[in-house]
Amino acid sequence: MVYYIRFLKTPRFQPQKKAVFISALICITTDLGDDFLAEDVDLVATWAQYPSHKALYRESLKWEAGTRQLAVLLGPFSPNDVAHKTSVLNIQLQASQKDTLGVSSTPLVISGCSAPFGPQSEPAEKLILRDLYVANHKQPLKIWEETGNSIARHIWDAALASIVFLDQTIQGTSKDMPALSQLLQTRRSSPLQAVELGAGCGIVGIALATMLDHCDVLLTDLPEVEEIVTLNIKEARPQPSSLVHYQTLDWEEPPPNLCSRPIDLILVSDCTYNADSLPILVSVLDRLVRTSPEALVLVALKRRHESEAVFFDLMRAAAFAPLQAKVQLPAQHDEVDQIELYCYHRQA
Repeated sequence: MVYYIRFLKTPRFQPQKKAVFISALICITTDLGDDFLAEDVDLVATWAQYPSHKALYRESLKWEAGTRQLAVLLGPFSPNDVAHKTSVLNIQLQASQKDTLGVSSTPLVISGCSAPFGPQSEPAEKLILRDLYVANHKQPLKIWEETGNSIARHIWDAALASIVFLDQTIQGTSKDMPALSQLLQTRRSSPLQAVELGAGCGIVGIALATMLDHCDVLLTDLPEVEEIVTLNIKEARPQPSSLVHYQTLDWEEPPPNLCSRPIDLILVSDCTYNADSLPILVSVLDRLVRTSPEALVLVALKRRHESEAVFFDLMRAAAFAPLQAKVQLPAQHDEVDQIELYCYHRQA
C-alpha cells in the first residue's frame, strides 16, 4: 500500500527568545490513516517562499520504523529572515525528484506541501498539496487534500491506480478492456461525457480531463466535499477542449437528468468499503445506465473486508457484466499491493 506524508500539526513560525524556528508535526500513514510506515526512510524538509516556491532552506529528516509521528523543527533563523515572508513547507523523500504515477514508477511515499503560513506565526490551513505527475504528461496534477481524519476529503489508493490504468488505456499500452480502449481512443465529434461518483477531492475525474482531450467531466459527491473539490478544480489544468465541474449528488435522490447529454463513462473509485451503501450505489448506477444505455462503468477498489463481495452480487443481479484488470502499487519491504479494476456494461 502507498503511504502519504501528512501534517498532524501544520507548519508555523515559532519565536524562541531572539530566534525564530519553523515547527510542524508529520506522520507517514496509509490512505485511511490506520497504519504507519514501518521502514526507515530519509526525508528532506524544504522551506520555500510563497507563491514563487523558491527554496530558502533545506534540512534532512529521518523517519524510523516504529515511529507514529515526527517533529519537524527548522532553524534557528533571525527575525529578519522571516519578516514579511509568506511561506510553505514541503516534505518529500530525500532521493525523490518528483512523484510520478506509473506501473513501475509510483513511489511508496507520496510527498506533500503545506498551505501558506505567515510571518506573524499564523499556522497553515489544515491542507496538504500533492504534486502528482502522470508518466506521459509534463504538468503535474495539483491536488489538495485535508490533513485531518475525514476520509471523504483524502486521496485513496484506488484513485492512484485508476489514474495509472486510464493513462495506460489512453496511450494504448493496456488492452485489458477493449470497450474502454475504444471509448477513450476514438476521435469524437462531441465531447466524451464522464461522471465520477463519490469523487471526494476529485483526483480521478480531474486526471481524466488532464490526460484526455475533448471530454466533459462532472464530479459528484455530498456537500461536505464541495469546498475541497472546488479548490482542486481551480488548480486543474485540463486539456484545452476538456472541462471539469462539480455538482452535489445524493445517491438516494439522483436527478432524472444528471447531464444534458448521454453519459459515456461513469467513474467509481474506492466507493465499496461501506457495505451499507452498496445497494444504493448499485441503484444509482442502474438509474444512470437506464438513461445512458451505452455507458461504461469503471470501478476501482482495494479489498478491505469480505463484505465488499456483496457489490459484485448486486451488480450481477442488475445485469451488469464486467471485464477485470489489476494495477500494482508499491508496498512495504519491496512487496506490491493489488488494486482491482472492473469495466461494467449493461447486458442486453
